[in-house]
Amino acid sequence: MFDLASLTTFIIAAFVVVIVPGITVSAIVSTALARGFKAGMLIELGAQIGRLSMVVLVAVALEAVTVAVTASFFWIKLVGAVYLAWIGWGYLSSRSSITLDKSRTEPTAWRQVVSGFFVLWSNPKAFLFFGAFLPQFVNPNYPAWPQVVILGVIEMGAALITDTAYIIIASRARHLLTGKLAQYVNKAAGVILIGAAVWLALQHQA
Repeated sequence: MFDLASLTTFIIAAFVVVIVPGITVSAIVSTALARGFKAGMLIELGAQIGRLSMVVLVAVALEAVTVAVTASFFWIKLVGAVYLAWIGWGYLSSRSSITLDKSRTEPTAWRQVVSGFFVLWSNPKAFLFFGAFLPQFVNPNYPAWPQVVILGVIEMGAALITDTAYIIIASRARHLLTGKLAQYVNKAAGVILIGAAVWLALQHQA
């Protein structure tokens, strides 16, 4: 279903995307700094539920598209490659760093999970990313939805690993997550993503 080169590229790109500090990482880290490891993981649980819901929506939508016209895969993947390059350029030009949450209010576990869910959905770029990124690696010769689900689970796994690392670091080394280091991570991620986009575009032309 997946060839080794495409799957390897996807896994690398997935880790690069999720490791870069953004809205979700900022919420997770700020919560961990303010309330500890458990609170950070509750926000992560909500974010993972949000990611899963996005993956399901993309899988259903893509399956409907492929039933209508299989040829659309080429254009979906080409647009996705351009979008991946655009994300990379955004990382290269970004000067943002993680914002810390100073709130002292202690919400319930349920409220923190719900907060993580809505933090993810409040960022329209997250859904656009899933919709443009995952279809690039779908083989049109096989049903689309199980492939999207598999790729989505891999993406969720990458996010879980990197977000958990951020939560652990947040409780031990606050200064490492802000300032210059976040900017260096952005630059490196941008270069890698643009390179992946170029590689994918060349593969599409083959």
